[in-house]
Amino acid sequence: MSKTIFFIAIALGLAGCRYLPEDSSRDCDKHMDWNDRKACKAKLSTEQKEWEKREAK
Repeated sequence: MSKTIFFIAIALGLAGCRYLPEDSSRDCDKHMDWNDRKACKAKLSTEQKEWEKREAK
């Protein structure tokens, strides 16, 4: 029984990580391809705007 509770707690904890702000130290310039760098920067910009909207509420 305790193992089940432990695994449920771990699963819920990991599921919540997706909603935490990403580490801003990610460096899009490490991508080899220019298109990948551009997509990475666009994704980070979008994520930042979404977090600002959430924090404003």
